[in-house]
Parts: sequence; C-alpha cells; structure tokens
Amino acid sequence: MTQAPTTRTLGKDDWMTPPIIFDQVNEICQFDLDACATNLEAARIDPFIDPKTDALRVRWSDYGNRAWCNPPYGRGIDKWLEKATNACRFDGCDLVVVMINANTDTKYWRTWVAENPYCFAVVFIQPRVKFDRPDGKKSHHAPKGSALVFFTPAMRTGGTPVHRYWNYMTESFSWAMQDFRHG
Repeated sequence: MTQAPTTRTLGKDDWMTPPIIFDQVNEICQFDLDACATNLEAARIDPFIDPKTDALRVRWSDYGNRAWCNPPYGRGIDKWLEKATNACRFDGCDLVVVMINANTDTKYWRTWVAENPYCFAVVFIQPRVKFDRPDGKKSHHAPKGSALVFFTPAMRTGGTPVHRYWNYMTESFSWAMQDFRHG
C-alpha cells in the first residue's frame, strides 16, 4: 500500500492560489500562516511550512494561529483535512481555511467536511480556478470546481456546515461571508 503524499512535487501539484482569490479571503480572515507552500516564492504569506518541514507532521500553531492551506489536490487530501481539523481542535489554531476540489460525493468530503463538527462553513468557488503555475506559464481552468473549507476549534451544533457560492470574479468575498463570519 502506498503512503499518502505529504509534500508537493514541483510542477505537478504545487500550483499556487491566484491573488484574486487569496487576497480577498485574507482580507477577511487575516491569516498568519501558509501551511502548505513549496517555497517563499510560492507562499501566499510568510511564515509558511515547506515540504522539508512537512506540514502533516508539525504543529501549525507553532507557526501561526490563522492558517491558509492550499494542499496538493489528489490522493491524500483526507490527511490534510484531518490535519486542519486537529490543528483547530487540539493544537491551538483559531481558524484554518483549506482550498480543495469540491468533490462532495467522496468519502473524505463526507467525513472531514459534511459530518465534521469542526467544519463550520464551505464556500464553493466559481468560476473554476485558474491556478498560478510555478513556472510562470498561464494555466487552464481547473478540471473541477473548488471550495474553501473553514475549520475552527468551536464545535458546530447540528446540521451541515453553512455554505455559500462565491463568484470571485464579480463578487467581493466579504459579501460571501456576511452571514457567517467567525473570529
């Protein structure tokens, strides 16, 4: 059995969040950590956790309390969602926002998003994201939709996480968050 990937492979799955998305989310969330960046150039904020440090093996709260995480998409995403949950639940983070594929029909989504009491909100992003490539070349839109998943140390009571749809090209993120700001 192969182990879930814990680090990014340059050029394959280390495409970066476009500033048009990150800057708007950061304005509301005030991140103080990028929990998954290949290097300083790829990091959306400093401090960041790089592959050598291995974000799945360290306490994120040793680096910051409000973490942004755009992990490698693909197998092993459940490990990142588990880490985000535990960073809030046990390790002292006030907020973790993870940007992932919006694969709502998967086991990891059901376990770590829909049924996870530490996930308080999901923002589905439209249109499909055009990630920044590490080599500077233009990318095509992602093959699937993306979502921002919000984790906090406070348990959600009842039901599923609050959700919104956000068109990052035409709407401000503050509008998308107006009914469920946290922290």
